[in-house]
Amino acid sequence: MEIEFYWNTNGCAEFRADERLRYFGMWLTDDIQSVHELCLDLLADLHDIAFGRKETESWEGNAWAAELSAEGVDLGCLWNEALRTHYPLPEARRVVEQYWRLLTDDPDRDRAFAEWEKDNGRPHPVIGR
Repeated sequence: MEIEFYWNTNGCAEFRADERLRYFGMWLTDDIQSVHELCLDLLADLHDIAFGRKETESWEGNAWAAELSAEGVDLGCLWNEALRTHYPLPEARRVVEQYWRLLTDDPDRDRAFAEWEKDNGRPHPVIGR
């Protein structure tokens, strides 16, 4: 199975995942939530790191902290130090792109893209916009 994202009956993003990707799913649904701009920022950071435009980036949300680098994503829970793991960069990009596809089922998507591109002064690097 790896990971699958879906909307629950209350309209909140949820996931089903194998044990290895469970923390990644928790990070996306707990901290990125359904905020288009945050997901677009994360996608851009991962893309920029993969293509050498950035070396690293740090993220901290309500429950998770992440360090992004060419090696991948080091993820840790802010409330439980035992919940730490690493995901290779290609896998992290694939999973975040998969999460973005869930969020694109929303008319707010186009506004978020236009705003991101205006704020950042460049086209968003997401493939298949």
